Amino acid sequence: MEDKKILRKKAIEKRDSIKAELILKNSEIITRKLISHPWYIQCSTLFIYVSKDNEVKTHDIINDAINRGKNVCVPRIAGKGNMEAVLIKNPDKDLKLGFFNTYEPEAHLTPVSVKDIDLVIVPGLLFDRKGYRIGYGGGYYDRFLSNVSNNCKTIGLAFSFQIKDRLPIEHYDRNVMLIISERESTGV
Repeated sequence: MEDKKILRKKAIEKRDSIKAELILKNSEIITRKLISHPWYIQCSTLFIYVSKDNEVKTHDIINDAINRGKNVCVPRIAGKGNMEAVLIKNPDKDLKLGFFNTYEPEAHLTPVSVKDIDLVIVPGLLFDRKGYRIGYGGGYYDRFLSNVSNNCKTIGLAFSFQIKDRLPIEHYDRNVMLIISERESTGV
């Protein structure tokens, strides 16, 4: 099996080769599936990444959750390998360009306890059918997921080409409970 660095490089190349129209179309399908899922409907505090480049788009999900009155938290880098969940009310006003060229909460916004989060939406370059993922290599989500409460649900968003049968895993890797793509929803 190829190592994570090679898989990561190939996944980025493949994802970046997809036309923007297809990314948007498939992101809309994934968004509709997610916002109609019971875990999403029932959650009160959502932790979700702010999409960039050719990731599954999350802006509509963030706006939907805010409109439904959910607490919406997004990641902010809090030192090497660590991130915190920060509550936002208005993405247009509360986010600025930060680490890794991603949008993150303004410095004056206060983090919430990771134990208050009941649904985490996880990005990834690749996922396998057991819910393990390959991200960008910083370990941020593995560390974060190791601290969520036992009642917290986790969902990975991916395009179908990002789902593989097996990926190499390490002892510190954390898997997600469900993966939603434009073609399928795979529970583990």
